[in-house]
Amino acid sequence: MTQPQERVGLCPRLSIDEVRGLVTEYWPDSGLWVEEISPHRVVVTAGAEGLECRPGGTLSGPTIFKAADLSSFLAINAYAGRVLTGVLTHGSVSLLEAAEPGPLTVVIEVVRLGRRMAVANGRISDAKGGLVAVTTMQFALPSRQVLSPDFQA
Repeated sequence: MTQPQERVGLCPRLSIDEVRGLVTEYWPDSGLWVEEISPHRVVVTAGAEGLECRPGGTLSGPTIFKAADLSSFLAINAYAGRVLTGVLTHGSVSLLEAAEPGPLTVVIEVVRLGRRMAVANGRISDAKGGLVAVTTMQFALPSRQVLSPDFQA
């Protein structure tokens, strides 16, 4: 019987403080806070103050999509280095449950990081820990097309 292989993670190129600096520089009023950057995932909290509610008292789908998009962008920058020219080319969000007003926890795993493209999967939970959405975000990375010969993706 073969043993399951241990998952090999990505080495972050930016520190947590550098990624937090991106939030401060570009989205200071977003309510985003980078909690963790590890070889396997990036965890971002989307504070309640940056999230819009529907008249019925639940978080709106576009708000959840925005949290997933920005968190994925931050995760890709954490592993690729500052790639501010990264552009979302495809985004998929499956809303699983109505999210009550309050902070969201967004856990992002970068599943593909290439020279010109990156893909990140996300799991979004509400304040009670309930899974409210799963996401897949694909980004074009035009500034990574010309890299040094020793680059390893």
